[in-house]
Amino acid sequence: MPTDGAESARSGVGAGDSEGMSRAGPDDRSVARAQGPSEAAESENAAPVPEARSWVVPARIYAFSAVLALAAAALLARGPFANASPIRHLTNQPEMFAVVCVLTVVTVWQPVILHYRSNSYVFVLSEVPLLLGLVFLSPRLFILGCVLAEAFVYLFLTRKPLIRVTFNIASEALLIMLGIIVFRDLLGRHSPVSLQGWGSLAAAGCFIAIASTLVTKIVMRLNGQNSERWAPLQYTIEAMLMAASICLSFVVLDVAWFSLWATLPLLLVGLMIILAYRGYSRLLLRFGSLQRLYDFSRILGTASLEPSSMSLDVLEQVRTVMRARRAELILAEPSGIPRRISVGDEGASGIEPITLDQTSFVTKAIATGDASLHNTTARDGSPSNDPVAGEYSDAIVAPIMHGQAPIGAIVALDRDEEADHFDNDDLHLFGMLVAHASTSLERARLVEELRYEVDSKSHQATHDMLTGLPNRMLFLTRATTALSESKSVAIVLLDLDRFKDVNDTLGHAIGDRLLCEVSERLLRAVSGRATVARLGGDEFALVLSNVSEPERAVAIVHELNAEIARPIKIDGLTLTARASAGIAMAPQHGHDAALLLQRADIAMYLAKERRTTAEVYSVEQDQSMQRWLMLGGLLTHALEDKSELSVMYQPIANVETGHIEQVEALTRWRHPVQGVIPPDEFIGIAEQLGLIGQITDFVLAEGCATLASWRRAGLQIGLAINVSGREFSDASLVDRVATHLRVHEIPPDALTLEVTETEVMADLGQASKVLNELAALGIRIAIDDYGTGYSSLAYLHRLPVQELKIDRSFVTNLPTDLSNAIIVRSSIAMAHSLGLTVVAEGAEDEVTCAMLADADCDSIQGYYLSRPMEPSRLQDWLLQGGCLEFAPSEVRIAPLGRPASRGHLASKSSGSSTTLS
Repeated sequence: MPTDGAESARSGVGAGDSEGMSRAGPDDRSVARAQGPSEAAESENAAPVPEARSWVVPARIYAFSAVLALAAAALLARGPFANASPIRHLTNQPEMFAVVCVLTVVTVWQPVILHYRSNSYVFVLSEVPLLLGLVFLSPRLFILGCVLAEAFVYLFLTRKPLIRVTFNIASEALLIMLGIIVFRDLLGRHSPVSLQGWGSLAAAGCFIAIASTLVTKIVMRLNGQNSERWAPLQYTIEAMLMAASICLSFVVLDVAWFSLWATLPLLLVGLMIILAYRGYSRLLLRFGSLQRLYDFSRILGTASLEPSSMSLDVLEQVRTVMRARRAELILAEPSGIPRRISVGDEGASGIEPITLDQTSFVTKAIATGDASLHNTTARDGSPSNDPVAGEYSDAIVAPIMHGQAPIGAIVALDRDEEADHFDNDDLHLFGMLVAHASTSLERARLVEELRYEVDSKSHQATHDMLTGLPNRMLFLTRATTALSESKSVAIVLLDLDRFKDVNDTLGHAIGDRLLCEVSERLLRAVSGRATVARLGGDEFALVLSNVSEPERAVAIVHELNAEIARPIKIDGLTLTARASAGIAMAPQHGHDAALLLQRADIAMYLAKERRTTAEVYSVEQDQSMQRWLMLGGLLTHALEDKSELSVMYQPIANVETGHIEQVEALTRWRHPVQGVIPPDEFIGIAEQLGLIGQITDFVLAEGCATLASWRRAGLQIGLAINVSGREFSDASLVDRVATHLRVHEIPPDALTLEVTETEVMADLGQASKVLNELAALGIRIAIDDYGTGYSSLAYLHRLPVQELKIDRSFVTNLPTDLSNAIIVRSSIAMAHSLGLTVVAEGAEDEVTCAMLADADCDSIQGYYLSRPMEPSRLQDWLLQGGCLEFAPSEVRIAPLGRPASRGHLASKSSGSSTTLS
C-alpha cells in the first residue's frame, strides 16, 4: 500500500543513510517511493540540517523505537482485538502464516521500479500481504509474520543498519496493530469482500499511511532534520500509486476469499507482467542511455571551451546522465600536481591539490586505464571511504585518456535514488560518457594551450624575460600614453655602475640575481608613481608623470638610488649597487618618447663621466654626444681602412749618458674632413666601443715592424707602447704580443708595455695574472702616469714592474712649484729603493731636465728632448747622433723637509742665466 514519497536526504535514521525517498517531479533526477508501513523509517522528505553526530541522536531514536515497540506490545496484549481470531479460516493458520511471510519478503525485497523521464518510482506491493493478513490471520500471527519477514529482509538480504532495523520493526508492529483496530472496528460484522469491507480496508490502509508519515516526521526531528513541502505533482503521483496498489489488493483478496489456490494464476500472471515490464523497462533504459549519451555529446559540443568551465559542464552532465549526487574530475598528468574538481548538491568546488593514494580505486583506474564499479556500504550503515573520492555508497570510475596514456579519471558517486544502484549497464554507459568527455576536455586543453601560447608570446614580446618588467617596446608605448595624458613628463634612464665587474668576477648567475633584486627595489621605491622598465643589460628606464620641475625628477632619482644602494645579500655575498641616471623632461626637451629616451641616454653618459648620481639633459650634451657618435663611426672605418691612422715616436733619453734608450709609440689620427683628432678624444671612444684592442694590435704591428727596421739599421733601442687597462681582461693579449715579437724577431726585453696605475688597481687580480705572464716572456712592464691614481708604490711593487713613469702634471711646472718638486724627488727615491727605474714625462725645458738629473731621475721624455716624429725622421735624427744635452743646474730640488737653494742655470741654447726664485 503506497503511503509516502519523501525527498531523498544523505543522512538517514541513526548512523545509516536513508534509502532514497525523494521528490517526484518529472524534471528531477530522483525517486518517488510508494511504500508500505515497513518502509516508514526510510522516508525522509527534507534535506538534512548539518549537525554534529554524537551518541545523543542514536539514543533518542532507540528510545523512540522502544516506545513504539512497547505501544505495539501493549495493544497486542491488552487491545480490543488482542485475542481475536481470523475473520475467515481460509486454510490452516501455519500455512497462511507462511504465505503472508513469503509475500511480505518478496514485496519488500523486490519492489516494482517505474522509470519515467528522469525519475524512478519504487512501487512496493505491500498492500497484498497486508490485506491477506488482516482477513485470514489472527492479529498476533499477522504481526509476528510481518516482523519476522521484515527482520529477515533488513538483516540478511539488504543488510540495513541495526538502528534502522530496530525502528522499522517497532514502527511496523505498531502501525499494523493500529491498522487492525481501524479495519476491524469499521468492518463490524460485514464481509471483507463487500463495499463496507473494501471501505474498511481502504480506511485502514490510509490510516497506516498517515501514521507512517507522522512517525517518520517525528524520527526526522529526532535526527535533526527539517521537512519540506511536497509539490502538488508529487501528491498526485503518490495518490495514484496508492489507489492502484489498493485496487490490486482488492482483486487478490476477492479471489482468495473463495480459494487460496485461485490466487495462484493471478499471482503468476502478475509475476509475468512484472518480469515482462522489467525487461521492457531495461530495454527502455538502454534506449534512454543512448539518448542521454547523444544529449551529453550535443551539450558538450556547444559548451564553453574555457577549461574550468568545460570541466564543470562535464561534471554536471555526468551527474545528470548517471543520476549521481556527486561527480569528480581528477587530473593527474605526469608533469603536474594531481588536482580535483568536484560538483555536488552544494555546488562546485574549486581546484584542490590532492595526493593519489595507492589504495584508492581512482588511483588504480588511472594506473590500469580500466573503468570499475564499486557498490560497498559498511554493515553499520556508514558509507565507505576512499582516500581520493571521499565517502560513497556507490561509485563508478573511468579513466581519462590522452592518446594511450591515462591522465586522470572521472568519478560518479551515489545515485540520487538510494534504492537504485550502479550496475554493469551503467558502467558501460559511463565508459562511453568519459570517452566523449575526454575528447571535450582535450579540446579545451588545446584551446587553453593555444591561448596561453598567444598570451605568453605577447607577454614575451612586451616584457623582459629575466625581471618581468616591461621591455623597450612596452616602455615606449606607455611613455607615449603618459605624454598624451599628462602635460609634464620626465623620462629617466638608469644604468648600474660597474655591473660588468660583477658579471666578470662573480659570474652571470649572480649578475642576473642582482638585476632581479634591483628591479624589485625600483618597483617598491616608485610605489605606483612611475612605470619601470628594463631596456636591456643593466639599463632601466622610468616614466614619471606630472613632474614638471627638473629638481623634483632629480630628487626622485636620488630616492631610487638610495633604495638601490642598500646592501644586497646573494649566496653569502654582500653587494652594493649604484646607478648613474640621465633625465629628459617633456615638453622642455621634446614631445616624442623615443627622442626623450635618447636624450636621457645622453644625460646618463654625462653622469657617468662626471661620476654624479643624475644629470638633466642639455643641448650642449647633445652636441658632444653627436660628435662622440660621429667619431665612433669614423674610427671604425679608420681601423678597417688603416690609411688615416699612423704611429709617431717620441724618444726617451738616459739622463746620465744622454743616449736614446727607447722610444714611445704614439697613435695619431688624421681624418680627411675632421682633421687631426686628439688621442685623448678617440682613445676614450675606442675603449667604450670595444675598439681599443684593434688599436693596440695596430700599434704593436707598426711599432714592431719599425723597431725591426731600426735594428737592422744598427739602432739598438727599445720600444714602449701604452696598453689600455681594458686589454688585461682579454686573455689573448699575451699571445698577441708574443706573436708580434716572434714575427719581427724582436727580443722581448726590447719591448716595454705601459699601463696606468688606475687601470691596474681597478682589477688587480686579473691585471696581475696577465702582467705576470707578460713578464715571464721577458717583456718590461712600466706604470704610466704615476701620481694621478690612489695606489701606493709599495703596493704596486708586488706586481712584475720594472719602470715607473712620473706623470707630466708633476714635471711640467717643476721649477716653479715646490710641492711638485718634493713629490717628484720622493717618488724617485722610493722607486729606486724598490729597484725600479724612473722616467719623467713632460720635460719641456733645460731647467726641468737639470733638476730631474739632480734628483737622480733615470730617463727623461719631453719636448725639450724631441717632439714625436715620424719613423723616417726619427731614424735620421738618431743616426745623426741625436741625444739629450743640458747644462748642470744650480737650482736643486730640496731634500724632504728643507727649502730649495737659489742659484743660476746656464741655458744650452743661449748661454744666458735664469734665476729661479
